[in-house]
Amino acid sequence: MDMLPKVDALLVVRTDFSDQERWQAVRNTLGDIDNDGWAKEFEVVEDPAYQGLTAQQILALLPYGYQDPILVIADKVTVDSQEMPFLVIELEVTWEMRVIPSEIPGIHANLSIGNMDFGEFAENADADGVFRGFHD
Repeated sequence: MDMLPKVDALLVVRTDFSDQERWQAVRNTLGDIDNDGWAKEFEVVEDPAYQGLTAQQILALLPYGYQDPILVIADKVTVDSQEMPFLVIELEVTWEMRVIPSEIPGIHANLSIGNMDFGEFAENADADGVFRGFHD
């Protein structure tokens, strides 16, 4: 299995290839994540060689020197769910949680500048384990 590409961007790895039309809807959420440009700095890997790989298998394929604090996986749960929650993995401690697309840029930005840590987001995930933003 080939290593993931070495890029200066947030990696989003597709591991489910069951429904191309649905994937396109998921993929379109990435372009609309953030109006401030944060989401423009991602690289989507859509190689069928990664079909069905687990998070641990994907982590083992990260290139040496990958600089981002998180990795994003679009798996079967992402594709099948109406909300399209991506699996987001924090790489320092390898915590993971589901995150709706609109919240990924905020997590990415805050972790990248050290403003917050992943635990602050995880503590605010809903009872089903999906982070949908901070609630008042």
